[in-house]
Amino acid sequence: MDEVRLGPASVNILSVVRGLPTVADAIRTTKPGVVALSIGPEELETLRVYHGGSLEPENFEEEIYVAGLSAWEPPVKPPPCFTEAVRVAEKQGTRLEAIDMDEVTYTENYVDCVSTLEVIFQGRLERKLAKKRFDAKTPQEFVLAWDAEVNGPPGFARLQAMREAYMAARVRQIADAESSILALIEVERSKGVLAALRS
Repeated sequence: MDEVRLGPASVNILSVVRGLPTVADAIRTTKPGVVALSIGPEELETLRVYHGGSLEPENFEEEIYVAGLSAWEPPVKPPPCFTEAVRVAEKQGTRLEAIDMDEVTYTENYVDCVSTLEVIFQGRLERKLAKKRFDAKTPQEFVLAWDAEVNGPPGFARLQAMREAYMAARVRQIADAESSILALIEVERSKGVLAALRS
């Protein structure tokens, strides 16, 4: 866990892997005033009310992600790193904040960043991913290697950088009114969010 000071506020950043549970102890031990999640507001509202079983992957990239994580333990969707955070935080009466872009903002940025050519080449990427052998020794290594493939094209990389800057700005906004924050950031974006917070 990394700590960043934003004036009087302490922000603890915990890198999480979507699909694997890891967060209950961090919430209980840090006792934050706010738990910030690297998901959009719509996903947070869905997680608050979702009580069903595991969901199937929505696209080919998710299928590869799930298959890769299965080398360590069966991954679950919705991501238990976030569903567990919602459950524990609500039980403790801790405020929850979604810090990623809402769907409209994400769509607008996607259209601005990702070229038509890059969208067309997604089919080629799927074929490449289907043949790719990831030699990761940990779930974190796998997720970072997966992300490098999926978000490697310039437009997608630019979009993810914009997400990181957006999340860092949201954390700063929360820190203006809250002295203790635990931010659960997906591994792929945590380095960029940290860099944005420290700059």
